[in-house]
Amino acid sequence: MMKPILTSLLFACGLAAPIVGLASADPIPIDDLARLPAIENVTVTTDGKTMFALLGPSTGNDQDRAVVAAWDLGDLSKAPVIAGPDGSDSEFIYLQALKNGYVLTAVRRPFTGSLRGCSEGKSTGSTRTWVVKTLITDKTFKKFDEPFIDMGSMRGMSKNTETCLRMEARGSVVSRMAGDPDTVLISRLSAKSFETELARLNLKDSKVDVVYQNSGTRSAGYADPWDGEVMSEADFDETSDTFYQDTYLKVEKGGSLEKQDALRIDLVDRRKLDVIHWDRTSGLYYILTNKMSDKAQIYTYDPKTKKLSDEPVFAHPDFDAAGMITSTVPAEFGKVLGFTYYADIVRTTWVDPELGGIVLGLEQAMPGENINVIYASDDRNQIIFEASSVKNAGRYYVLGDRKNLQSLGAARPWIDPADIGDTKLVYYDARDGRKTPALLTTPAGWKEGDAPGKAIVLPHGGPWARDFGGWDASGWMPFLTSRGFAVLQPQYRGSTDWGLDQWRAGDGQYGYKAQDDLEDGAAWLVSTGLAKADRMAIFGYSYGGYAAMAATTRTNSPFQCAIAGAGYAESAKINVGVDRSRFGRMAYASALSGKDVIRDADQASIPVLIFHGDRDVRVPNTFGEAFYNAVKGHTKAKYVSIPDQPHSLPWTPDQQRQSLKAIEDFLYGECGLK
Repeated sequence: MMKPILTSLLFACGLAAPIVGLASADPIPIDDLARLPAIENVTVTTDGKTMFALLGPSTGNDQDRAVVAAWDLGDLSKAPVIAGPDGSDSEFIYLQALKNGYVLTAVRRPFTGSLRGCSEGKSTGSTRTWVVKTLITDKTFKKFDEPFIDMGSMRGMSKNTETCLRMEARGSVVSRMAGDPDTVLISRLSAKSFETELARLNLKDSKVDVVYQNSGTRSAGYADPWDGEVMSEADFDETSDTFYQDTYLKVEKGGSLEKQDALRIDLVDRRKLDVIHWDRTSGLYYILTNKMSDKAQIYTYDPKTKKLSDEPVFAHPDFDAAGMITSTVPAEFGKVLGFTYYADIVRTTWVDPELGGIVLGLEQAMPGENINVIYASDDRNQIIFEASSVKNAGRYYVLGDRKNLQSLGAARPWIDPADIGDTKLVYYDARDGRKTPALLTTPAGWKEGDAPGKAIVLPHGGPWARDFGGWDASGWMPFLTSRGFAVLQPQYRGSTDWGLDQWRAGDGQYGYKAQDDLEDGAAWLVSTGLAKADRMAIFGYSYGGYAAMAATTRTNSPFQCAIAGAGYAESAKINVGVDRSRFGRMAYASALSGKDVIRDADQASIPVLIFHGDRDVRVPNTFGEAFYNAVKGHTKAKYVSIPDQPHSLPWTPDQQRQSLKAIEDFLYGECGLK
């Protein structure tokens, strides 16, 4: 039985009292949302000796670029080693601790030049975008290596080919390889074949040993996290009427990969199957799949008998399974500790009473907070974790000897959680009876029985994506709820991780039934008394921007205004290039089709704000400009260009300030939703 062993301790520390939203909640200043977090991306080496994080500079003139920091976890009283970005236009955006004091860093800088269609760039002319480099350094930050590009293979390449390779060669660490003190398994792009390859990288001497080369239709799957051995392989098999994925497995370590007919899936039918774990003791594989069900489930598979378990070892009746948590303790390496699933957030069903009991105790002592264990020592006497929620951008702690709690810092201590609303998972019926999940975040200080107020329907991007609760890195949730808006995030048909049926129900329905789902969400807000019918707006980004454009041109719109960020008004732009292959045409093209809402520009009847980054290559700003030019003669329309902003996060503090200010001015001005 899992024991909540930490409750009394944390109450004594004053950390457990829930913060209740007050009616007098204040709008969070845009500058407070836009500025860099004081600390984020905390990550710890496998030996538990070194901790790394990104820090927002507290001194100096350059407050808009993060620095990297390394701490000696054996003595946190010592000041961390800190390093800033190299050059005036580069910035650190990500860290992943490795082992023996080493860390992977991701650095980006703006790029302008010819890409000839590479990396989503223009086929002709110059593209303005960002280039990301993945580098490896140690806790001194004195030397940064780039093992993810084979420099020797680049000799004799044309300048354009070399540029393309550098743009695409965003390598990663696949496994920290617990059984090897010096080596990690990396994924990188081969300069010879332009296929992905797996290689062992010695952190001490930077030697790279390629162990697997993707080729044609075959690609590596699961790699043993102990020694990096590739234990599974996926093969893409084209037939006359569909495309299959075949899985190959090793029966034992060092053996050959053998085809497993029982694991064949139809990719056009949107089935998925992933090998997520291999048990060293039993020789069984753990398989995550929706092959036999609407919701993804986890089965075991015996490669000797070539059979799946009769029943899933983990399944949730309402949600897709997401994966597993396994032990990294050498004596019990690979032991199953818990199963994860997609709900309002990624949640865990623990099967290990020790670690599960610790996490349960933390959750009970910090109600409403999501506990993310960053590092746990072998004896569980040192736990480094993050506590976060929709109200809290993240607080980091060290728990020693299961009783001593030490704070490492908070991401945004200048923000009062009472100024942000609460999030919960809700369901409403679409007009055709489909049950639609949604995340509802109430205004700060809201309580049952309050009078209806103003609301935002906020569809996610993708469209093959989904929303999660918790802190919103875009800043939109705290921005809106602190200004008195209820926010509904419909998981409209076509959203993923809510079951296969909900995913496939969106096929060809973008701008049609998928758009109905958003309007039905607005009607639900009114019917529940959360919102007034004449105090409603729609705001979306990427595909959500398309949905906001669609709302602008729909007759009898329930919205008073629309805000479209980085959107496109033609369904063909939802996923550019999917029709370039037979597989793309069969599996995606018709599924991702929908309405060209730009053709209905003359029906536009509500004010619309369109904002777009001018370094966006995923959805170029010409798309937003085209819609603005089409509707500006029919309704109040405003276009705002955000200098140097790419499509996806992270955005710079200045870009955040500009976009949030434009949204606020529009909501309070043209929308009349002060």
